[in-house]
Amino acid sequence: MSSEYPSLFESCQPRDDVLDGSLQEEQFAAKLSTVVHNPEKAAPVYRDPDSFYDMTYPTEGLRTLLSNLTGRFLATTKYDPGSYTSSILCLDTRFGGGKTHDLIASYHLAENPVDIDDLSHYLLDGDEELAADYQDAVAEGLDIATGVFIGTKADSKDARHADDDPDAPNTRTMWGELAYQLYGLDGYEYLKDYDQDRDAPGEGTLSKLFAQHDQPALILIDEIADYMNKAAGTPVGDKTLADQTLSFVMALLEAAAESEHVTVVYSIADTAFGEQADRVRDGVRDHIEEVNEIGRRQHKTVTPTDENEIGQVLQHRLFSEVPENAAREAADSYFQFYDQEDRQYPQEATDAGYVDVLAREYPFHPSLIDALTDKIDTIPRFQRTRDALRLLARAVYYLWNHQPDSYDRHWIRIYDLTVADDDPGGGIQTILRERLFDFVDLGPAVTADIYDDDGTAHAQLEDRKWTENGLPPLGTHLTTTVLWHSLAYGEQAAGLTHADLNLAIGHPDLNFDDYDAALSALRGDDMDVACYFLYEEERLRFKQEPNLIRIIDQRIESTPEASAHSRFQNRLTSKEIGDGGFQPVEFPESPADLPDTPDTPKLAVMHPDTAAVEDGGDTPPNRVTQLYEQQAAKHEGETETRIYKNYALFLAPDADRMDAAIDEARRLEAIEALLDSPEQKADLSSEQIEELRERSDEAQLMLGELVRNVYRHLYYPDRDGLTHITIGATESNGGTTLVDAVQTTLEDKIVKRDAGARGSAHVQQKLWQQTQDAMSTEALVNQYAKKPGLDYLFSTKPIRETVSSLVSDHGYAYWDGESGTAYWVGTAEPETWPHPEPFAKSPDVETSIRDSDVQIGSAFVVYRDIDALVDDHLDEIDRPEQTVATCAECGAEVENPEGSEPYYCEEHQSDTTCSSCGKEVASEQLLDARGRCEECQPDESWEASKKMMSASRAFSEVRRDAESKAGTDRTPLLEEVTIQVGGDEPFQAAKFISQRPGFKAREDSVTVRMQYETRTDDGTYSAEFTGSPSRFRDVIDQPGSFGDDRETIQFRFQFDEPEPITDEGDDLLAALDNDLDAGNIDVRVEGRGPIQASSEVTV
Repeated sequence: MSSEYPSLFESCQPRDDVLDGSLQEEQFAAKLSTVVHNPEKAAPVYRDPDSFYDMTYPTEGLRTLLSNLTGRFLATTKYDPGSYTSSILCLDTRFGGGKTHDLIASYHLAENPVDIDDLSHYLLDGDEELAADYQDAVAEGLDIATGVFIGTKADSKDARHADDDPDAPNTRTMWGELAYQLYGLDGYEYLKDYDQDRDAPGEGTLSKLFAQHDQPALILIDEIADYMNKAAGTPVGDKTLADQTLSFVMALLEAAAESEHVTVVYSIADTAFGEQADRVRDGVRDHIEEVNEIGRRQHKTVTPTDENEIGQVLQHRLFSEVPENAAREAADSYFQFYDQEDRQYPQEATDAGYVDVLAREYPFHPSLIDALTDKIDTIPRFQRTRDALRLLARAVYYLWNHQPDSYDRHWIRIYDLTVADDDPGGGIQTILRERLFDFVDLGPAVTADIYDDDGTAHAQLEDRKWTENGLPPLGTHLTTTVLWHSLAYGEQAAGLTHADLNLAIGHPDLNFDDYDAALSALRGDDMDVACYFLYEEERLRFKQEPNLIRIIDQRIESTPEASAHSRFQNRLTSKEIGDGGFQPVEFPESPADLPDTPDTPKLAVMHPDTAAVEDGGDTPPNRVTQLYEQQAAKHEGETETRIYKNYALFLAPDADRMDAAIDEARRLEAIEALLDSPEQKADLSSEQIEELRERSDEAQLMLGELVRNVYRHLYYPDRDGLTHITIGATESNGGTTLVDAVQTTLEDKIVKRDAGARGSAHVQQKLWQQTQDAMSTEALVNQYAKKPGLDYLFSTKPIRETVSSLVSDHGYAYWDGESGTAYWVGTAEPETWPHPEPFAKSPDVETSIRDSDVQIGSAFVVYRDIDALVDDHLDEIDRPEQTVATCAECGAEVENPEGSEPYYCEEHQSDTTCSSCGKEVASEQLLDARGRCEECQPDESWEASKKMMSASRAFSEVRRDAESKAGTDRTPLLEEVTIQVGGDEPFQAAKFISQRPGFKAREDSVTVRMQYETRTDDGTYSAEFTGSPSRFRDVIDQPGSFGDDRETIQFRFQFDEPEPITDEGDDLLAALDNDLDAGNIDVRVEGRGPIQASSEVTV
């Protein structure tokens, strides 16, 4: 085989009217009625017999028709008609076009045979003598009578065809009009009554009419179904004009079958009047079956143009020269190319016979002809031969006037039907939009994806990548090819496979890989050029509705990354964080952004750019650690250690999961932008807009789920710092927020409203400040915020219940600072209660407590015991109402009793005496702590009390208070000192104090009192000691704790001779201050003593 590729432009020469674009629309629209009845209005190519035949390709069907007619015309002459005896010829156009063309050819053969040059070329092979005989007979005077009835020209009231014939009668029927055209007024007069009455003549009447005339007659009937449709609405007796017309056709065919010189050529096209066409077709078939064998031989069906001849018909009309050797070389070379190229092609292209197909269709590539005849011909308005001729004439014109210089052309291909030919006077795009898009409107696809005047269609953008490198416009080649294949009727026919595409575009000088790359870009690999309306399902095709997925993907590509991050953040903050017991703090960046307050636990939701977690999350991000450790009152202010660390929790995003969430956010941004764009929605159908809304809803849900799953790393405080835990995936329907998920994860560490009272052991071990006798309820609550590892207090109700339980069941006392009320449930009187009336009788004391009595605040204080409460608030607790005092011996009423009971009347006065002067007093209550009566008591004294604090500070402050009370000219004396030891280990601290020099030097004046008690809900253990320091040191071993411990250790110094407090610093307070200065010991100190003039003091 040859491997030459003949140049298309050098081998083939288009006809002049094609090349210069003067081939007018009217030359494609052949009208039989115009040629017959108004020839001056017909295009020259149809009006002039010689021009008509010159432009006509002699198909097998046309040659059969014309040979048969020529033989019939000679049947009554001296010339041999040959074997052509068929008097009834039916033009079957179901498999091809050319029907009108054949009717015009028949008319010219009958009316103007001498004007046809080389008539034998249009007859069957071997009929050269028949052609010559016919033309001789005509020259000798043979005249053919013609009658042409065209259904579209007549209607049910007026059947006249020649509008400008003044002699033409007002015919009303097909038979009346044919009689007049065949035989003039004489012929019409013969059938006038039948015509006017619309009563069809029978076969006998027609045979008599034909017998009156010796000349051959040709009857042409076209568009009969259209006429029958109109006639069906006109009643004739109990029938219709359509019924009468069908009867006439049957009679005509029967008469023609019996006549030697009458020939009928008719066509029954499948038009919009299919029902009437079927009626005629069935009637003819039934009639033929009813007549005898001779009659059946008289009927012949002719196909004007066979499927295999369409390319040659087009070639003949459009080209004046197509060398056969060029066709053969191109066919051989391309068949070899297909055989050697490692590509998939349709099965027929690999068959040996395909080389002949290539040669026959040249210069049109067979895939182009197949697309026109198999795909586009399925469109109802497309007339196979006529419209294919119209399209290809423009393709040839445009191609020859826009010859490419980047590669050689060998074939005319389907992509040469370019929509770039947008001439409004008949360009290819105009034909598409005005005729073919009525059925499948791909106009939006053309504008968006293939060709636009401003060069911004997606294929044009793709073309630039290739044309800039000296290659053809591959994008346009591909999209134009797919476009024409997409015009087919029916889902199974529309579009083409990759094998079909390879055959349509394959070129030996172009790389298939380049075409593949261009197609991938158009299908979405490059969103800048991705086609809106291009689909690839089972086949490549364009659709009327844009490819929604492609449009969304392209919009995604143009959506800025910043918009996606903003969408992600807005979704997170507006819907996904939520609220609850943990107070969310969005995106803290500096210590000042995360409040350091004890009111509620803070959940810091970290920004992805600041604290994204990688590598599993075991190590907290640096920003999380910083915020946990530090706090600040204001931005750029000085940072301090965070106080309420336990209430600082952190939720951080997973770096690996961010990409998916951002992608979905970007997708949602794109979809909503499409919905907000009137221009974009104008290209979408209502169904697609609804689908877009559904996709938006789905993307909303998906984004929410992805955002929640990004925030999966929780860091919460524990004793050793921050602990990491991964929270579980939240619900996909958005019912669970991030705060909800954190609360679920930490459920066991949350103290909710219904949690109930906490045990006393929990209070002592977890909440109580061991150096303190009292804590406000606010301080207790704040301990949950301060101490890492404690639970999270979502409600203060359990704390109020706890305080109530401590007071009711564990010996604690509670002071309401707002109302000045003490709550205490006990029996023993407070040691420091100075009144004879019971403490419980005071109007400021409640002996029971409810949860509702407890409030949270700094003014509401819980005490370890009642003594500590009384020490702090004795002055605020009113004395109980006094009762009548009676003598302890005789029971007589005692007026104005003093001190505490027992009381005595004057007769039974006590024999208690003053330790100083020996005077008898009524009771011990009248003596001071040293047993002195009022007269012997110093004129003035000092007293100081310090709450639990460091020993050095306590002794120093008591000493300063005494000196302050005395002033500059007097000296305070130390008569009594009480020291209560505090701290976490009071026994060890007390032992240490008892061994100090200042302590040992005064040991004889000291009494040690120790009380120890430990409790649980089901057991109590207690121990007491009262004695000297030396004995105390012998029994100092501390009992083991097994519950709620309460220890009280006191040293009480009572000096027989008060020690002066002077600048010498050798008093007890100064000595202990010095001894305990370096120790970490907390004590509570009370001191008292007289004040004397400095001159009276003996040092």
